[in-house]
Amino acid sequence: MNHASREVMTHLELTWLEKRIEQWLRFGHALETQPIDRYRRRLCFAPGAVFALLRWTQAECGAAACCIDIVRAPHAGEPRERLPFVPTGAERLLHRSGWAQVRTVLAVIDALEQRRINPVHVCPSYWQQLANGLQEGGIVPSYTTGRHEAWLCGRTVP
Repeated sequence: MNHASREVMTHLELTWLEKRIEQWLRFGHALETQPIDRYRRRLCFAPGAVFALLRWTQAECGAAACCIDIVRAPHAGEPRERLPFVPTGAERLLHRSGWAQVRTVLAVIDALEQRRINPVHVCPSYWQQLANGLQEGGIVPSYTTGRHEAWLCGRTVP
């Protein structure tokens, strides 16, 4: 990979400390994976790539917290939000925390996959719509095959 392409890459840092901090990719395609140390690794994503990160943390007092983020790697010149696990910044499409909310998002992802729709290729605005729906009372908007096909066709039109 040349230096110019690295400048627009989005880096995701994952940590895995068994039963304390567990972070993993639910979906997404990293172009490159680099070990940082025994417990951490860095994944590099191309501009426009969409990926989901699951994070689970166990506190010393026994309380556990979990969250899911669906993120899009921005192109050069696009705005980037600072995220704690994405040091290069990215566009956060969805953030949900708490077991019930995370389970709902995972169920949506599973349903898409059962219909043979790769979540990586889902229209980014759908993830934002899902985040808004869950925030406003648990409304889960449907993502139809027709909407998906229209999105895919629209992406390829110059």
